[in-house]
Amino acid sequence: MLKTMARSTRRGAGWLVVLLAIAAGAIAASPATASKMRSTKLDKHLCKTVHGGKFVPIPGFPGEKIDRRLIPDIRWMKHRFDIFITDGYSSDPVHATNGEHPIGLATDIVPNRAKGGNWRKIGHLAHLAEPRQNAPIAPWRWVGWNGDAGHGRGNHLHLSWMHSPTRPHHPARVVYTRSCPAPVGSAPARHRHRRRSAGPTGGTRPSGHGGFGPNGGVPSNAKLAPAVRDF
Repeated sequence: MLKTMARSTRRGAGWLVVLLAIAAGAIAASPATASKMRSTKLDKHLCKTVHGGKFVPIPGFPGEKIDRRLIPDIRWMKHRFDIFITDGYSSDPVHATNGEHPIGLATDIVPNRAKGGNWRKIGHLAHLAEPRQNAPIAPWRWVGWNGDAGHGRGNHLHLSWMHSPTRPHHPARVVYTRSCPAPVGSAPARHRHRRRSAGPTGGTRPSGHGGFGPNGGVPSNAKLAPAVRDF
């Protein structure tokens, strides 16, 4: 009788542990539910996404990762400009610790020769992101190209995306992209080749357009991390 009661007690304790584990899992999952990704289209080629950040492999670029909210923009650049990404999310000390590589919101780009890529196409992408030196358009935060030490034709193009302040190795709460992470059902507009003025520092001030404000469609009261020169 005593042995039977002991076995029942052990079984009851075991079920209690299981139930507590399930309850703990439900509690742990609740913040994720509260932080579900929300995207809002602000302009024809500008999207604001809150939450949902995660460092994921970049399709077609083995060994490279990025914040998953950038995947649609990367897919567009890959198909339109035949790019090859040499670095995305990275903690390599060659990159600025307060820049976008350590938070998965920057890409280093060269031509994908195997797909017909060349520096002329990469230049077109650079001009699209930054029509004038030091004045990238949203959603790009900093553009490293011709005129910036360690960047440019024959070296690489650096693109960073706008975002809310965050710490290295932590996805930003808010990210601005050209396309929303969810399909929006519209094809990218044709780009225009525009000349860049000479300058030593690369793009650091997003230019206004579309009548929205100084950050090119991003509300003027948006909390944005400062632009950082990177490699």
